Amino acid sequence: MERFDAIVIGTGVAGASAAASLARRGRVLVLEQFDFLHERGSSHGGSRIFRHAYDDERYVRLAQAADQRWRALEARSGERLLLRTGGLDLGTLGEGDLDPIEAALGAASSPVERLTADEVRRRFPAYALGDDREALFSPDAGVLAATRAVATLLRDAACEGAVLRERTPVTELAVHDDGVELATPSGRVAADRLVVAAGAWTDRLLSDLGVPLRVEQQQVLYLRVTDGRVHAPERMPVFIDRRGMIYGFPLFERPHALKVSDHEGAPTVTLEERTFDVDVERAADTARRASELLPGVTTEVVEAQTCLYTKTPDEHFVLDRLPGHPHVVVMAGFSGHGFKFGAVLGDVAVALLDGEDDAFDLSLFGIAVRG
Repeated sequence: MERFDAIVIGTGVAGASAAASLARRGRVLVLEQFDFLHERGSSHGGSRIFRHAYDDERYVRLAQAADQRWRALEARSGERLLLRTGGLDLGTLGEGDLDPIEAALGAASSPVERLTADEVRRRFPAYALGDDREALFSPDAGVLAATRAVATLLRDAACEGAVLRERTPVTELAVHDDGVELATPSGRVAADRLVVAAGAWTDRLLSDLGVPLRVEQQQVLYLRVTDGRVHAPERMPVFIDRRGMIYGFPLFERPHALKVSDHEGAPTVTLEERTFDVDVERAADTARRASELLPGVTTEVVEAQTCLYTKTPDEHFVLDRLPGHPHVVVMAGFSGHGFKFGAVLGDVAVALLDGEDDAFDLSLFGIAVRG
């Protein structure tokens, strides 16, 4: 039976990052049940929002750590992964919905400006913000090239000596006091340590995790733009509208269509019933709201794609050791907002396995705190 220092299950952004970090420390096996860079999970596609802007300082500091590591990965690989566009969080005057975000950014010394609706319209004419609105502008935000980022992390892992195997599902997992043993169609393997980063398939491997995980089928739309000059990345920041929770990007992947989505309202699915079909009615509603906010963006859907969200009840991640088994780390439940942290998740996994509890503030992400 083959034996490794560590095994990583899953090659989305979390698993790829863990593979790269662990491979710098020992012999690592990385298992993917589908093809590498497949489109069945949560890490594929051309773009994800990167931002520091959260309403909790712990997220802000973790995003800052990820920011440093994305830049280091770019320098190491020669790939451009993160395009800085700045980011807008759009709120409503008098509701205080932006106050916790501004406070958290300030506490972590991350730069932010508060803008009136008129200031937003003048500085960023891609936005038709009503006078009852306001915004926070964060210069550190931008667009991550998602699939390219995962591919770069996997190459990084391979360069460090990791053994990568695709189309190799785990059919049995046994966790012992001194290690783990896994069965795959090509044979049994063992390791001293294990990282489970299996996304929507986490419950299939760890049915007694202790944190409910709900899988949603999410969709993103590419809407036709009539005049893209104000929607270019150098003129249009990424945005999250806190009224209705739609979000979107400047022109990035397509020359005449920009990407928008709705964080809320996606249907819960099982892995068996999940389809790749777009909900046309929901897409029309998202397109209408986006076109009202963004002058020059039509409701014509040029293309639509689906992906999976794996959500926890509080939408905070699971980043923790498996209770009673400190040599097993679980990274799951990223709830549709985890990709930006990808570059630091490998170092988080290593810190958890090494018992370095002071390396990162993970107090939001423990299994026991959900009990």
